[in-house]
Amino acid sequence: MLCLNVTDLVAQGRSIPKGSEAKAQEAVLPDELPEGQTHRYPLLNGLSINVDIFDPLYDIFLANHASYEAMVMLDLHHRFFPMAAIGLGYADETSNNGIEFSTGKKQEFTFKSEMSPFMKFGMAYNLRYNSTKPEDMYMLFARYGIAHSKADLTNIYYASANWPDVKLPDLLGQEYTTQWIEAGIMLKVKVWWRFSMGWDMYAKIKLAQSGTKYGKPAFVPGYGDCSSIFGFNFRLFYEIF
Repeated sequence: MLCLNVTDLVAQGRSIPKGSEAKAQEAVLPDELPEGQTHRYPLLNGLSINVDIFDPLYDIFLANHASYEAMVMLDLHHRFFPMAAIGLGYADETSNNGIEFSTGKKQEFTFKSEMSPFMKFGMAYNLRYNSTKPEDMYMLFARYGIAHSKADLTNIYYASANWPDVKLPDLLGQEYTTQWIEAGIMLKVKVWWRFSMGWDMYAKIKLAQSGTKYGKPAFVPGYGDCSSIFGFNFRLFYEIF
């Protein structure tokens, strides 16, 4: 009788595969869960790390600024994904504010910031948390970000009808601390072995920013271009377990 009970318990424990076993047997997972069971996958279902490759490529070919970011995501029931990211960002570009109509001269300045750190914390929610194909995920997420950066503003030129040739003094060593939130959608698809790829698109809103006595920064590490309220990442994932 004891042997029979142990066998039954083992069989019950394997009725819903867990972790890598679930992924190996996804083709035979039942569509319906046993009565009374809420989640198909265990509480601790995996840990992954990912890097954004969009911003570095964008920096190489089209821009002179970038944020380099690495993020870890914990898989809870394949439904909730707490996330934390760290990274560094820099900028070295000339910002053109347009051409003054009366003089036909550009209004511009050079914004240069050294590599500066940022952090993000948040949560993603998988809309397909009980799917029999766990590698494909469609998620909603929200993140909080904070960054501290230091920048030099040089070659500040302002043209107007009354003052056509005004060059303002350089502003060196300007320090900014910025806090913001991001909210959007994330997609992830398995590519091979432990590797997956995906992208996220989001809106971003500043919560607070210090150090703006002489103007706001053109770029914030992790936040990106301050002239846009939208962001995009293309990510390469590696499943640790």
